[in-house]
Amino acid sequence: MLTQDQMARLRAPFPKEALSADTSRGFELTSIRAAYVIERLNEVFGPCGAGWRYVHAPFEQLDGEVVTEVAVQYPVEGSNVPAVVWDAEAGNWGFLPDTSGWSWPILAVGGKKVGKGGAPLTDARKSAVTDGLTKAASMIGVGHEIFKGLVRLGRERKENSNSRPRKDKASRPMSGTDTEDSGSASAQSFWKLANEALDAGITHERIRAIASSANGNGWRAAMDTLRAEMKRAA
Repeated sequence: MLTQDQMARLRAPFPKEALSADTSRGFELTSIRAAYVIERLNEVFGPCGAGWRYVHAPFEQLDGEVVTEVAVQYPVEGSNVPAVVWDAEAGNWGFLPDTSGWSWPILAVGGKKVGKGGAPLTDARKSAVTDGLTKAASMIGVGHEIFKGLVRLGRERKENSNSRPRKDKASRPMSGTDTEDSGSASAQSFWKLANEALDAGITHERIRAIASSANGNGWRAAMDTLRAEMKRAA
């Protein structure tokens, strides 16, 4: 089972450089670059292969698209769930004997159209795996705001930012009646406040540095520090 701290760290906002506009479906979406998703899982669980793991089913090519199903597992203390594997003989998922300590596998299908270039099939296979991995990670909160459509790049986001001055949001009273923002001191409430801090101009690196200080001083002190910096930036 995920702890509250792990859930908050998985759901933490991504820096702008982690995002890219995706118009492949004929309308604008925002996607997360796979390297940042893998980095997030490494930060929360430890390096891939030791802290968390993934495997994928054989590749299929359907209507010019390479597809595969990806299974992701993260460590769970006291769990008797074994490591999942693809059983080629059975043509289905199976489990490794004499292993345990994992979550139930999170399954997600990834796909990528075969493009052009020097290695089109290799690139499509790689992208199909990372697409499935990103979708599986979203099921435990990674990039939740992006997949809910709350983050947009391009013209729409620019117009919204121009119509609402940055200082309006950051300069509102910092100690309102919201229990989660003012009364509680948890990792979840800190990372919720972090979304407002990004809008106020606080860098992702600075937010992470403040979050690191919570290990010694507690989340309440970290939130007070973040609010103070938001007020100065207003």
